Amino acid sequence: MFKICKLILFGTDESQYTYKFEHGLNYFKGKNSSGKTEFYRFIDFMFGSSEDIRKKPWYADSLEKATMMFQLDGIQYSITRTRNPNHNYLHYSDEKKSDSIDLREYKDKLNSIFARDIELLRNIRNFTDEDLTYRTFTMFNFLGEKRQGAIQDFFDKCSDIKYSTKLSPILNFIFNKNLERIYELQNELKILLEDVKSLEVESAKFDFICHQVNSNLQKLGSNSWYTGNNSKEVRQQLNQIKDMQVVVRKKNDKNIAELEVMYNNIVEQIKVYENSIADSKQLEQSNKNRRLLLEKLNTLLEKNEDFDYLVSPLKQIISGLDTTISFNKYMISDNTIKELKKQRDLLKTDIRRNNSRFTLYTLEDKAKAIALIEEYLSEDIKSSDYELKEKRKRIKEVRSELKILQNSDDYKKIKELSQFITELYESASEISSVVNDDIKQEGFQIQYLKKGNILQPMIIKNVLDENELEKKERANYYIGSMARHTLIQLCGYLGFLIMLLKEDKYPLIPMLVIDHISKPFDHNNSKAIGKVLTSAFNTIGKENFQVFMFDDETYETLDLKPDYSENLVTESKTGFNPFYFSSEKQVDIKE
Repeated sequence: MFKICKLILFGTDESQYTYKFEHGLNYFKGKNSSGKTEFYRFIDFMFGSSEDIRKKPWYADSLEKATMMFQLDGIQYSITRTRNPNHNYLHYSDEKKSDSIDLREYKDKLNSIFARDIELLRNIRNFTDEDLTYRTFTMFNFLGEKRQGAIQDFFDKCSDIKYSTKLSPILNFIFNKNLERIYELQNELKILLEDVKSLEVESAKFDFICHQVNSNLQKLGSNSWYTGNNSKEVRQQLNQIKDMQVVVRKKNDKNIAELEVMYNNIVEQIKVYENSIADSKQLEQSNKNRRLLLEKLNTLLEKNEDFDYLVSPLKQIISGLDTTISFNKYMISDNTIKELKKQRDLLKTDIRRNNSRFTLYTLEDKAKAIALIEEYLSEDIKSSDYELKEKRKRIKEVRSELKILQNSDDYKKIKELSQFITELYESASEISSVVNDDIKQEGFQIQYLKKGNILQPMIIKNVLDENELEKKERANYYIGSMARHTLIQLCGYLGFLIMLLKEDKYPLIPMLVIDHISKPFDHNNSKAIGKVLTSAFNTIGKENFQVFMFDDETYETLDLKPDYSENLVTESKTGFNPFYFSSEKQVDIKE
Protein backbone atom coordinates (compact mmCIF):
# COMPACT_ATOMS: atom_id res chain seq x y z
CA MET A 1 0.00 0.00 0.00
CA PHE A 2 1.44 3.36 -1.07
CA LYS A 3 0.25 6.94 -1.01
CA ILE A 4 1.85 10.37 -1.24
CA CYS A 5 -0.47 12.21 1.15
CA LYS A 6 0.51 15.83 0.70
CA LEU A 7 3.18 18.31 -0.34
CA ILE A 8 3.69 21.44 1.77
CA LEU A 9 5.55 24.37 0.21
CA PHE A 10 7.15 27.00 2.48
CA GLY A 11 7.84 30.49 1.17
CA THR A 12 10.79 32.66 2.12
CA ASP A 13 8.32 34.84 4.07
CA GLU A 14 7.27 31.79 6.17
CA SER A 15 3.93 31.42 4.32
CA GLN A 16 2.70 27.90 3.49
CA TYR A 17 0.71 26.16 0.78
CA THR A 18 -0.42 22.51 0.82
CA TYR A 19 -1.20 20.20 -2.07
CA LYS A 20 -3.23 17.21 -0.93
CA PHE A 21 -3.28 13.92 -2.82
CA GLU A 22 -5.42 10.80 -2.87
CA HIS A 23 -4.94 7.15 -3.75
CA GLY A 24 -5.19 6.49 -7.48
CA LEU A 25 -5.21 9.34 -10.00
CA ASN A 26 -4.28 12.92 -9.07
CA TYR A 27 -4.87 15.38 -11.89
CA PHE A 28 -3.52 18.94 -12.15
CA LYS A 29 -4.65 21.25 -14.90
CA GLY A 30 -2.72 24.33 -15.88
CA LYS A 31 -2.23 26.62 -18.83
CA ASN A 32 1.14 27.25 -20.47
CA SER A 33 3.81 28.62 -18.10
CA SER A 34 1.80 27.62 -15.05
CA GLY A 35 4.49 25.21 -13.81
CA LYS A 36 3.12 21.83 -14.88
CA THR A 37 6.55 20.57 -15.90
CA GLU A 38 8.09 22.12 -12.79
CA PHE A 39 5.61 20.25 -10.61
CA TYR A 40 6.45 17.07 -12.55
CA ARG A 41 10.18 17.58 -11.86
CA PHE A 42 9.59 18.70 -8.28
CA ILE A 43 8.20 15.27 -7.34
CA ASP A 44 11.47 13.76 -8.58
CA PHE A 45 13.36 16.45 -6.64
CA MET A 46 11.59 15.47 -3.42
CA PHE A 47 12.59 11.85 -4.01
CA GLY A 48 16.27 12.73 -4.26
CA SER A 49 17.15 14.15 -7.68
CA SER A 50 20.28 16.30 -7.72
CA GLU A 51 18.57 19.32 -9.31
CA ASP A 52 19.63 22.64 -7.72
CA ILE A 53 16.43 24.67 -7.43
CA ARG A 54 18.38 27.78 -6.42
CA LYS A 55 19.37 28.21 -10.07
CA LYS A 56 15.76 28.23 -11.32
CA PRO A 57 13.76 31.46 -11.56
CA TRP A 58 10.66 29.59 -10.46
CA TYR A 59 12.04 29.23 -6.94
CA ALA A 60 14.57 32.05 -6.59
CA ASP A 61 13.67 34.34 -3.65
CA SER A 62 10.27 32.66 -3.26
CA LEU A 63 10.55 29.02 -2.06
CA GLU A 64 12.45 28.20 1.12
CA LYS A 65 11.73 24.47 1.51
CA ALA A 66 9.16 21.74 0.89
CA THR A 67 7.89 18.80 2.94
CA MET A 68 6.28 15.70 1.50
CA MET A 69 4.31 13.19 3.57
CA PHE A 70 3.94 9.66 2.19
CA GLN A 71 3.03 6.26 3.55
CA LEU A 72 4.27 2.84 2.57
CA ASP A 73 2.95 -0.41 4.04
CA GLY A 74 1.22 1.39 6.91
CA ILE A 75 4.25 3.50 7.91
CA GLN A 76 4.11 7.26 7.35
CA TYR A 77 7.25 9.23 6.52
CA SER A 78 8.05 12.92 6.32
CA ILE A 79 10.76 14.12 3.94
CA THR A 80 11.95 17.73 3.62
CA ARG A 81 14.23 19.40 1.12
CA THR A 82 15.47 22.98 1.38
CA ARG A 83 17.09 25.45 -0.97
CA ASN A 84 20.45 24.12 0.21
CA PRO A 85 21.02 20.69 -1.43
CA ASN A 86 22.77 19.42 1.70
CA HIS A 87 20.15 20.51 4.24
CA ASN A 88 17.50 17.80 4.12
CA TYR A 89 15.34 15.98 6.67
CA LEU A 90 13.80 12.51 6.82
CA HIS A 91 11.93 10.98 9.75
CA TYR A 92 8.77 9.15 10.73
CA SER A 93 5.74 11.44 10.69
CA ASP A 94 5.11 10.98 14.42
CA GLU A 95 8.70 11.86 15.33
CA LYS A 96 10.22 15.25 15.92
CA LYS A 97 12.36 16.65 13.13
CA SER A 98 15.96 15.49 13.56
CA ASP A 99 19.17 17.22 12.50
CA SER A 100 19.63 17.99 8.82
CA ILE A 101 21.37 15.47 6.59
CA ASP A 102 23.26 15.86 3.32
CA LEU A 103 21.86 14.65 -0.01
CA ARG A 104 23.87 11.43 0.02
CA GLU A 105 22.51 10.37 3.42
CA TYR A 106 19.02 11.52 2.40
CA LYS A 107 19.08 9.19 -0.62
CA ASP A 108 20.57 6.36 1.44
CA LYS A 109 17.66 6.57 3.89
CA LEU A 110 15.09 6.68 1.08
CA ASN A 111 16.81 3.67 -0.45
CA SER A 112 16.43 1.74 2.80
CA ILE A 113 12.69 2.55 2.71
CA PHE A 114 12.00 1.45 -0.87
CA ALA A 115 14.59 -1.34 -1.04
CA ARG A 116 12.96 -3.44 1.65
CA ASP A 117 14.85 -6.59 0.68
CA ILE A 118 18.50 -5.60 1.14
CA GLU A 119 19.66 -9.10 0.19
CA LEU A 120 17.86 -8.83 -3.14
CA LEU A 121 19.41 -5.41 -3.77
CA ARG A 122 22.81 -6.96 -3.09
CA ASN A 123 21.99 -9.71 -5.58
CA ILE A 124 21.00 -7.12 -8.17
CA ARG A 125 24.30 -5.34 -7.65
CA ASN A 126 26.25 -8.60 -7.95
CA PHE A 127 24.31 -9.59 -11.07
CA THR A 128 24.59 -6.24 -12.86
CA ASP A 129 27.99 -5.26 -11.47
CA GLU A 130 26.45 -1.82 -10.93
CA ASP A 131 25.71 0.15 -7.77
CA LEU A 132 21.93 0.34 -8.22
CA THR A 133 19.45 2.05 -5.88
CA TYR A 134 15.84 3.18 -5.93
CA ARG A 135 17.07 6.26 -7.86
CA THR A 136 18.01 4.06 -10.81
CA PHE A 137 14.52 2.56 -10.81
CA THR A 138 12.92 6.03 -11.10
CA MET A 139 13.41 5.55 -14.86
CA PHE A 140 10.16 3.57 -14.64
CA ASN A 141 8.33 6.39 -12.78
CA PHE A 142 8.54 9.44 -15.05
CA LEU A 143 6.98 9.89 -18.48
CA GLY A 144 7.77 13.43 -19.57
CA GLU A 145 6.99 15.52 -22.61
CA LYS A 146 10.55 15.51 -23.92
CA ARG A 147 10.51 11.99 -25.42
CA GLN A 148 6.80 11.49 -25.87
CA GLY A 149 5.95 8.99 -28.61
CA ALA A 150 9.24 7.07 -28.33
CA ILE A 151 8.65 3.35 -28.71
CA GLN A 152 12.34 2.51 -29.15
CA ASP A 153 14.32 2.90 -25.94
CA PHE A 154 11.02 4.23 -24.67
CA PHE A 155 11.81 5.24 -21.05
CA ASP A 156 12.04 9.02 -20.92
CA LYS A 157 14.92 9.19 -18.42
CA CYS A 158 17.08 6.95 -20.60
CA SER A 159 17.97 9.97 -22.71
CA ASP A 160 20.28 10.68 -19.75
CA ILE A 161 23.43 8.54 -19.99
CA LYS A 162 23.52 7.83 -16.25
CA TYR A 163 20.24 5.94 -16.68
CA SER A 164 20.73 4.54 -20.18
CA THR A 165 23.96 2.74 -19.21
CA LYS A 166 22.16 0.98 -16.35
CA LEU A 167 19.01 0.01 -18.21
CA SER A 168 20.47 -2.99 -20.04
CA PRO A 169 21.84 -4.77 -16.92
CA ILE A 170 18.56 -4.09 -15.07
CA LEU A 171 16.53 -5.60 -17.93
CA ASN A 172 18.88 -8.60 -17.97
CA PHE A 173 18.13 -9.09 -14.28
CA ILE A 174 14.37 -8.58 -14.57
CA PHE A 175 13.99 -11.05 -17.44
CA ASN A 176 16.51 -13.66 -16.33
CA LYS A 177 15.31 -17.18 -15.53
CA ASN A 178 18.58 -18.52 -14.09
CA LEU A 179 18.97 -16.32 -11.02
CA GLU A 180 19.55 -19.16 -8.52
CA ARG A 181 22.29 -20.73 -10.65
CA ILE A 182 23.81 -17.28 -11.21
CA TYR A 183 23.92 -16.63 -7.45
CA GLU A 184 25.66 -20.00 -6.95
CA LEU A 185 28.25 -19.21 -9.61
CA GLN A 186 28.81 -15.69 -8.28
CA ASN A 187 29.48 -17.09 -4.79
CA GLU A 188 31.83 -19.68 -6.26
CA LEU A 189 33.59 -16.97 -8.27
CA LYS A 190 34.00 -14.84 -5.16
CA ILE A 191 35.64 -17.75 -3.28
CA LEU A 192 37.84 -18.60 -6.27
CA LEU A 193 39.07 -15.02 -6.59
CA GLU A 194 39.92 -14.93 -2.88
CA ASP A 195 41.77 -18.27 -3.21
CA VAL A 196 43.71 -17.03 -6.24
CA LYS A 197 44.66 -13.85 -4.40
CA SER A 198 46.02 -15.93 -1.51
CA LEU A 199 47.81 -18.34 -3.85
CA GLU A 200 49.37 -15.46 -5.77
CA VAL A 201 50.88 -14.19 -2.51
CA GLU A 202 52.28 -17.68 -1.82
CA SER A 203 53.51 -17.95 -5.40
CA ALA A 204 55.24 -14.57 -5.21
CA LYS A 205 56.96 -15.65 -1.98
CA PHE A 206 57.98 -18.96 -3.58
CA ASP A 207 59.45 -17.25 -6.67
CA PHE A 208 61.26 -14.65 -4.57
CA ILE A 209 62.93 -17.23 -2.30
CA CYS A 210 63.91 -19.47 -5.23
CA HIS A 211 65.39 -16.47 -7.04
CA GLN A 212 67.33 -15.34 -3.96
CA VAL A 213 68.69 -18.83 -3.25
CA ASN A 214 69.74 -19.36 -6.89
CA SER A 215 71.36 -15.94 -7.27
CA ASN A 216 73.43 -16.60 -4.14
CA LEU A 217 74.29 -20.16 -5.24
CA GLN A 218 75.76 -18.62 -8.40
CA LYS A 219 78.04 -16.46 -6.26
CA LEU A 220 79.37 -19.67 -4.69
CA GLY A 221 80.07 -21.21 -8.09
CA SER A 222 77.52 -23.95 -7.50
CA ASN A 223 75.96 -25.75 -10.43
CA SER A 224 72.88 -26.65 -8.37
CA TRP A 225 69.56 -24.99 -9.08
CA TYR A 226 67.02 -24.58 -6.31
CA THR A 227 63.51 -25.55 -7.42
CA GLY A 228 61.79 -25.33 -4.05
CA ASN A 229 61.70 -29.12 -3.73
CA ASN A 230 65.40 -29.96 -3.56
CA SER A 231 66.53 -28.18 -0.40
CA LYS A 232 68.32 -31.36 0.83
CA GLU A 233 70.54 -31.43 -2.28
CA VAL A 234 71.29 -27.70 -1.98
CA ARG A 235 72.19 -28.05 1.73
CA GLN A 236 74.60 -30.90 0.93
CA GLN A 237 76.40 -28.79 -1.66
CA LEU A 238 76.37 -25.84 0.72
CA ASN A 239 78.09 -27.99 3.36
CA GLN A 240 80.72 -29.04 0.80
CA ILE A 241 81.44 -25.39 0.06
CA LYS A 242 81.66 -24.55 3.77
CA ASP A 243 84.11 -27.47 4.25
CA MET A 244 86.24 -26.03 1.42
CA GLN A 245 85.57 -29.08 -0.78
CA VAL A 246 85.78 -28.72 -4.54
CA VAL A 247 82.37 -28.54 -6.11
CA VAL A 248 82.18 -31.07 -8.92
CA ARG A 249 80.25 -29.63 -11.84
CA LYS A 250 78.14 -31.76 -14.11
CA LYS A 251 79.99 -33.23 -17.09
CA ASN A 252 77.34 -32.15 -19.51
CA ASP A 253 77.62 -28.47 -18.57
CA LYS A 254 78.04 -26.33 -21.67
CA ASN A 255 80.05 -23.15 -21.86
CA ILE A 256 78.48 -19.75 -22.58
CA ALA A 257 79.53 -19.75 -26.26
CA GLU A 258 77.69 -23.03 -26.90
CA LEU A 259 74.63 -21.87 -25.00
CA GLU A 260 74.49 -18.58 -26.90
CA VAL A 261 74.75 -20.35 -30.26
CA MET A 262 71.89 -22.67 -29.27
CA TYR A 263 69.87 -19.72 -27.99
CA ASN A 264 70.30 -17.71 -31.21
CA ASN A 265 69.39 -20.73 -33.35
CA ILE A 266 66.14 -21.25 -31.45
CA VAL A 267 65.29 -17.53 -31.69
CA GLU A 268 65.74 -17.68 -35.47
CA GLN A 269 63.54 -20.81 -35.71
CA ILE A 270 60.82 -19.08 -33.73
CA LYS A 271 60.92 -16.09 -36.11
CA VAL A 272 60.63 -18.38 -39.15
CA TYR A 273 57.65 -20.23 -37.67
CA GLU A 274 55.91 -17.00 -36.62
CA ASN A 275 56.35 -15.49 -40.10
CA SER A 276 55.03 -18.70 -41.64
CA ILE A 277 51.95 -18.59 -39.41
CA ALA A 278 51.29 -14.94 -40.25
CA ASP A 279 51.52 -15.72 -43.98
CA SER A 280 49.23 -18.75 -43.59
CA LYS A 281 46.62 -16.76 -41.69
CA GLN A 282 46.67 -14.03 -44.30
CA LEU A 283 46.30 -16.61 -47.09
CA GLU A 284 43.44 -18.32 -45.22
CA GLN A 285 41.63 -14.99 -44.88
CA SER A 286 42.12 -14.28 -48.57
CA ASN A 287 40.65 -17.70 -49.37
CA LYS A 288 37.60 -17.00 -47.19
CA ASN A 289 37.09 -13.68 -48.93
CA ARG A 290 37.27 -15.43 -52.32
CA ARG A 291 34.66 -17.97 -51.25
CA LEU A 292 32.33 -15.22 -50.10
CA LEU A 293 32.85 -13.35 -53.35
CA LEU A 294 32.11 -16.50 -55.36
CA GLU A 295 28.88 -17.10 -53.41
CA LYS A 296 27.71 -13.57 -54.16
CA LEU A 297 28.66 -13.88 -57.83
CA ASN A 298 26.81 -17.19 -58.10
CA THR A 299 23.73 -15.47 -56.72
CA LEU A 300 24.17 -12.76 -59.34
CA LEU A 301 24.61 -15.40 -62.06
CA GLU A 302 21.33 -17.08 -61.11
CA LYS A 303 19.55 -13.85 -61.98
CA ASN A 304 21.52 -13.13 -65.16
CA GLU A 305 23.59 -15.77 -67.00
CA ASP A 306 25.26 -13.06 -69.11
CA PHE A 307 27.84 -12.63 -66.32
CA ASP A 308 29.07 -16.24 -66.55
CA TYR A 309 32.28 -15.17 -68.29
CA LEU A 310 33.21 -13.18 -65.17
CA VAL A 311 32.47 -15.95 -62.67
CA SER A 312 34.17 -18.88 -64.45
CA PRO A 313 37.80 -17.72 -63.89
CA LEU A 314 37.06 -17.20 -60.20
CA LYS A 315 35.65 -20.72 -59.91
CA GLN A 316 38.98 -22.06 -61.19
CA ILE A 317 40.86 -20.06 -58.58
CA ILE A 318 38.61 -21.28 -55.78
CA SER A 319 39.02 -24.92 -56.88
CA GLY A 320 42.71 -24.65 -56.02
CA LEU A 321 42.14 -23.52 -52.46
CA ASP A 322 42.49 -27.03 -51.02
CA THR A 323 46.13 -27.15 -52.14
CA THR A 324 47.04 -24.11 -50.00
CA ILE A 325 48.34 -24.19 -46.45
CA SER A 326 45.49 -25.15 -44.18
CA PHE A 327 44.61 -23.75 -40.79
CA ASN A 328 45.44 -27.11 -39.13
CA LYS A 329 49.01 -26.97 -40.45
CA TYR A 330 49.84 -23.68 -38.83
CA MET A 331 48.10 -24.86 -35.65
CA ILE A 332 50.80 -27.56 -35.55
CA SER A 333 53.38 -24.80 -35.96
CA ASP A 334 51.80 -23.05 -32.97
CA ASN A 335 52.54 -26.09 -30.79
CA THR A 336 56.09 -26.21 -32.15
CA ILE A 337 56.62 -22.59 -31.22
CA LYS A 338 55.45 -23.24 -27.66
CA GLU A 339 58.09 -25.96 -27.27
CA LEU A 340 60.79 -23.78 -28.83
CA LYS A 341 59.93 -20.91 -26.50
CA LYS A 342 60.23 -23.23 -23.51
CA GLN A 343 63.69 -24.29 -24.69
CA ARG A 344 64.63 -20.65 -25.30
CA ASP A 345 63.66 -19.72 -21.72
CA LEU A 346 65.64 -22.65 -20.29
CA LEU A 347 68.72 -21.65 -22.29
CA LYS A 348 68.34 -18.06 -21.15
CA THR A 349 68.37 -19.29 -17.55
CA ASP A 350 71.47 -21.44 -18.20
CA ILE A 351 73.28 -18.46 -19.75
CA ARG A 352 72.45 -16.34 -16.73
CA ARG A 353 73.68 -19.08 -14.39
CA ASN A 354 76.95 -19.49 -16.31
CA ASN A 355 77.66 -15.76 -16.26
CA SER A 356 78.38 -16.03 -12.53
CA ARG A 357 81.25 -18.47 -13.21
CA PHE A 358 83.30 -15.62 -14.68
CA THR A 359 82.58 -13.12 -11.91
CA LEU A 360 84.97 -12.85 -8.93
CA TYR A 361 83.38 -12.69 -5.48
CA THR A 362 85.19 -11.96 -2.20
CA LEU A 363 85.12 -14.29 0.77
CA GLU A 364 82.85 -11.81 2.51
CA ASP A 365 80.39 -11.95 -0.45
CA LYS A 366 80.41 -15.74 -0.32
CA ALA A 367 79.92 -15.81 3.46
CA LYS A 368 76.90 -13.52 3.09
CA ALA A 369 75.59 -15.71 0.29
CA ILE A 370 75.84 -18.84 2.50
CA ALA A 371 74.07 -17.11 5.38
CA LEU A 372 71.29 -15.87 3.12
CA ILE A 373 70.82 -19.29 1.49
CA GLU A 374 70.55 -20.99 4.89
CA GLU A 375 68.01 -18.41 6.06
CA TYR A 376 65.87 -18.75 2.91
CA LEU A 377 66.03 -22.57 3.02
CA SER A 378 64.52 -22.45 6.50
CA GLU A 379 61.34 -20.92 5.06
CA ASP A 380 58.45 -23.31 4.45
CA ILE A 381 57.43 -22.78 0.84
CA LYS A 382 55.71 -24.73 -1.88
CA SER A 383 54.90 -24.12 -5.52
CA SER A 384 51.30 -22.98 -6.17
CA ASP A 385 51.59 -23.00 -9.96
CA TYR A 386 49.39 -26.04 -10.53
CA GLU A 387 46.71 -24.86 -8.09
CA LEU A 388 46.77 -21.38 -9.59
CA LYS A 389 46.48 -22.77 -13.09
CA GLU A 390 43.47 -24.93 -12.14
CA LYS A 391 41.69 -22.19 -10.24
CA ARG A 392 42.25 -19.64 -13.02
CA LYS A 393 40.92 -22.18 -15.48
CA ARG A 394 37.82 -22.62 -13.31
CA ILE A 395 37.40 -18.83 -12.99
CA LYS A 396 37.42 -18.58 -16.77
CA GLU A 397 34.80 -21.34 -17.01
CA VAL A 398 32.58 -19.73 -14.34
CA ARG A 399 32.77 -16.31 -15.98
CA SER A 400 31.95 -17.81 -19.35
CA GLU A 401 28.92 -19.65 -17.92
CA LEU A 402 27.83 -16.52 -16.03
CA LYS A 403 27.96 -14.46 -19.20
CA ILE A 404 25.76 -16.97 -21.02
CA LEU A 405 23.27 -17.24 -18.14
CA GLN A 406 23.09 -13.50 -17.55
CA ASN A 407 22.17 -12.92 -21.17
CA SER A 408 19.58 -15.70 -21.40
CA ASP A 409 16.04 -14.34 -21.34
CA ASP A 410 12.84 -15.66 -19.81
CA TYR A 411 10.83 -15.59 -23.02
CA LYS A 412 7.66 -16.64 -21.19
CA LYS A 413 7.88 -13.55 -19.01
CA ILE A 414 8.55 -11.31 -22.00
CA LYS A 415 5.58 -12.87 -23.80
CA GLU A 416 3.31 -12.23 -20.79
CA LEU A 417 4.45 -8.59 -20.60
CA SER A 418 3.85 -8.14 -24.33
CA GLN A 419 0.39 -9.62 -23.97
CA PHE A 420 -0.51 -7.34 -21.04
CA ILE A 421 0.75 -4.21 -22.86
CA THR A 422 -1.38 -5.25 -25.86
CA GLU A 423 -4.43 -5.73 -23.63
CA LEU A 424 -3.97 -2.26 -22.13
CA TYR A 425 -3.79 -0.76 -25.62
CA GLU A 426 -6.82 -2.73 -26.84
CA SER A 427 -8.87 -1.56 -23.84
CA ALA A 428 -9.28 1.80 -25.62
CA SER A 429 -10.64 0.29 -28.85
CA GLU A 430 -14.28 1.20 -28.15
CA ILE A 431 -13.48 4.87 -27.68
CA SER A 432 -10.52 5.45 -30.04
CA SER A 433 -10.74 5.03 -33.80
CA VAL A 434 -6.96 4.67 -34.19
CA VAL A 435 -6.82 1.83 -31.67
CA ASN A 436 -9.85 0.21 -33.27
CA ASP A 437 -8.16 0.37 -36.70
CA ASP A 438 -5.05 -1.29 -35.29
CA ILE A 439 -6.72 -4.21 -33.56
CA LYS A 440 -8.63 -5.03 -36.73
CA GLN A 441 -5.31 -5.99 -38.29
CA GLU A 442 -4.87 -9.76 -38.27
CA GLY A 443 -2.76 -10.94 -35.34
CA PHE A 444 -2.16 -7.41 -34.00
CA GLN A 445 0.14 -7.42 -30.99
CA ILE A 446 2.58 -5.06 -29.28
CA GLN A 447 5.73 -7.13 -28.92
CA TYR A 448 8.22 -6.07 -26.26
CA LEU A 449 11.83 -6.50 -27.44
CA LYS A 450 14.37 -6.40 -24.63
CA LYS A 451 17.26 -5.62 -26.92
CA GLY A 452 16.83 -1.92 -27.57
CA ASN A 453 13.92 -1.70 -25.09
CA ILE A 454 11.44 -1.54 -27.96
CA LEU A 455 7.64 -1.69 -28.14
CA GLN A 456 7.09 -3.11 -31.62
CA PRO A 457 3.56 -3.38 -33.08
CA MET A 458 3.24 -6.55 -35.14
CA ILE A 459 0.63 -8.16 -37.40
CA ILE A 460 0.28 -11.31 -39.50
CA LYS A 461 0.81 -10.79 -43.25
CA ASN A 462 0.43 -12.98 -46.30
CA VAL A 463 3.73 -13.48 -48.13
CA LEU A 464 5.00 -15.72 -50.93
CA ASP A 465 7.60 -18.40 -50.16
CA GLU A 466 10.36 -19.60 -52.52
CA ASN A 467 7.82 -21.78 -54.35
CA GLU A 468 5.50 -18.83 -54.94
CA LEU A 469 3.02 -20.29 -52.46
CA GLU A 470 1.21 -17.97 -50.10
CA LYS A 471 1.93 -18.31 -46.39
CA LYS A 472 1.31 -16.29 -43.24
CA GLU A 473 4.09 -14.85 -41.15
CA ARG A 474 4.44 -12.31 -38.35
CA ALA A 475 5.79 -8.95 -39.50
CA ASN A 476 6.45 -5.49 -38.07
CA TYR A 477 3.50 -3.12 -38.31
CA TYR A 478 4.70 0.43 -38.95
CA ILE A 479 2.44 3.23 -37.81
CA GLY A 480 3.48 6.85 -38.07
CA SER A 481 0.87 8.38 -35.81
CA MET A 482 2.40 10.25 -32.86
CA ALA A 483 -0.78 9.64 -30.85
CA ARG A 484 -0.53 5.88 -31.43
CA HIS A 485 3.12 5.83 -30.38
CA THR A 486 2.41 7.87 -27.25
CA LEU A 487 -0.44 5.59 -26.22
CA ILE A 488 1.74 2.51 -26.81
CA GLN A 489 4.49 4.16 -24.75
CA LEU A 490 2.05 4.79 -21.89
CA CYS A 491 0.96 1.15 -22.05
CA GLY A 492 4.64 0.13 -21.91
CA TYR A 493 5.22 2.20 -18.76
CA LEU A 494 2.10 0.81 -17.08
CA GLY A 495 2.95 -2.75 -18.15
CA PHE A 496 6.42 -2.55 -16.64
CA LEU A 497 5.30 -0.87 -13.41
CA ILE A 498 2.49 -3.34 -12.77
CA MET A 499 4.76 -6.32 -13.55
CA LEU A 500 7.48 -5.05 -11.18
CA LEU A 501 5.02 -4.11 -8.42
CA LYS A 502 3.38 -7.54 -8.54
CA GLU A 503 6.77 -9.20 -8.09
CA ASP A 504 7.25 -6.95 -5.03
CA LYS A 505 11.02 -7.23 -4.82
CA TYR A 506 12.48 -4.21 -6.58
CA PRO A 507 13.48 -0.85 -4.99
CA LEU A 508 10.63 0.89 -6.83
CA ILE A 509 8.42 3.83 -5.89
CA PRO A 510 4.82 2.70 -6.70
CA MET A 511 3.86 5.70 -8.81
CA LEU A 512 3.79 7.09 -12.34
CA VAL A 513 4.22 10.82 -13.02
CA ILE A 514 3.04 12.01 -16.47
CA ASP A 515 3.57 15.42 -18.03
CA HIS A 516 1.28 16.84 -20.77
CA ILE A 517 0.47 13.52 -22.45
CA SER A 518 -2.56 14.90 -24.36
CA LYS A 519 -0.42 17.00 -26.71
CA PRO A 520 -0.29 14.58 -29.72
CA PHE A 521 -3.94 13.48 -29.42
CA ASP A 522 -6.92 14.97 -31.22
CA HIS A 523 -10.20 15.45 -29.35
CA ASN A 524 -11.73 12.15 -30.51
CA ASN A 525 -8.78 9.94 -29.54
CA SER A 526 -7.61 11.65 -26.33
CA LYS A 527 -10.17 9.65 -24.33
CA ALA A 528 -8.05 6.55 -24.95
CA ILE A 529 -5.71 7.79 -22.20
CA GLY A 530 -8.45 7.51 -19.60
CA LYS A 531 -9.45 4.03 -20.76
CA VAL A 532 -5.89 2.72 -20.54
CA LEU A 533 -5.37 4.16 -17.05
CA THR A 534 -8.70 2.74 -15.84
CA SER A 535 -7.70 -0.69 -17.13
CA ALA A 536 -4.35 -0.44 -15.33
CA PHE A 537 -5.99 0.54 -12.01
CA ASN A 538 -8.43 -2.35 -12.34
CA THR A 539 -5.44 -4.70 -12.55
CA ILE A 540 -3.21 -3.34 -9.77
CA GLY A 541 -5.63 -1.49 -7.46
CA LYS A 542 -5.55 2.21 -6.59
CA GLU A 543 -4.28 1.55 -3.07
CA ASN A 544 -1.06 0.06 -4.52
CA PHE A 545 -0.29 2.52 -7.28
CA GLN A 546 -0.53 6.32 -7.53
CA VAL A 547 -0.58 8.39 -10.72
CA PHE A 548 0.10 12.13 -11.06
CA MET A 549 -0.89 13.84 -14.30
CA PHE A 550 -0.16 17.41 -15.38
CA ASP A 551 -1.97 18.70 -18.46
CA ASP A 552 -3.67 21.72 -20.01
CA GLU A 553 -6.86 19.83 -20.94
CA THR A 554 -9.78 19.20 -18.61
CA TYR A 555 -9.80 15.68 -17.25
CA GLU A 556 -13.19 15.04 -18.91
CA THR A 557 -11.55 15.56 -22.31
CA LEU A 558 -9.24 12.62 -21.54
CA ASP A 559 -12.07 10.52 -20.14
CA LEU A 560 -10.35 10.51 -16.75
CA LYS A 561 -12.02 10.01 -13.39
CA PRO A 562 -9.45 11.51 -11.00
CA ASP A 563 -9.54 10.77 -7.30
CA TYR A 564 -8.25 14.29 -6.76
CA SER A 565 -7.97 17.23 -9.17
CA GLU A 566 -6.86 20.84 -8.88
CA ASN A 567 -6.25 23.81 -11.15
CA LEU A 568 -2.73 25.17 -10.80
CA VAL A 569 -3.82 28.69 -11.67
CA THR A 570 -6.29 30.40 -9.33
CA GLU A 571 -7.04 33.93 -8.21
CA SER A 572 -4.50 33.57 -5.44
CA LYS A 573 -1.62 31.99 -7.38
CA THR A 574 -0.18 31.97 -10.88
CA GLY A 575 0.91 28.36 -10.97
CA PHE A 576 2.56 25.48 -9.14
CA ASN A 577 4.71 27.68 -6.88
CA PRO A 578 2.16 29.81 -4.99
CA PHE A 579 4.84 32.25 -3.86
CA TYR A 580 6.07 33.06 -7.37
CA PHE A 581 4.74 35.95 -9.40
CA SER A 582 6.06 37.06 -12.76
CA SER A 583 7.28 40.63 -13.05
CA GLU A 584 4.11 41.57 -14.98
CA LYS A 585 1.89 40.17 -12.25
CA GLN A 586 3.87 41.97 -9.57
CA VAL A 587 3.36 45.27 -11.41
CA ASP A 588 -0.39 44.60 -11.56
CA ILE A 589 -0.49 43.96 -7.82
CA LYS A 590 1.38 47.19 -7.05
CA GLU A 591 -0.95 49.18 -9.27
